[in-house]
Amino acid sequence: MNDMKKLCNSINSCLISSDSPIDEWQMGEIIQMFRVKSHLTQGELARRANVSSQTIKRIEGGNVRVSDITCRGIFEALGVNISLLTELLDEEPERRMRE
Repeated sequence: MNDMKKLCNSINSCLISSDSPIDEWQMGEIIQMFRVKSHLTQGELARRANVSSQTIKRIEGGNVRVSDITCRGIFEALGVNISLLTELLDEEPERRMRE
């Protein structure tokens, strides 16, 4: 669960950073991007993540907050390495600061 909280914090710090390339993205847009890249429909992702299709639709539409447990299930269903993604998100702001 610590990885998930760290991931959410990393994503949130990117989202609120004024120089972030994804500063206007929301969690739902990030999930949608991974879903589309994985060639999954909302229904397929919902089945894999053990949530309803309506939940995926609401998340992607930005109409609901995502709990750590739901977020973890969705990222795992998408095959996302949560630890690696967290590391990459943490490194990006540091890399830009050095440039």
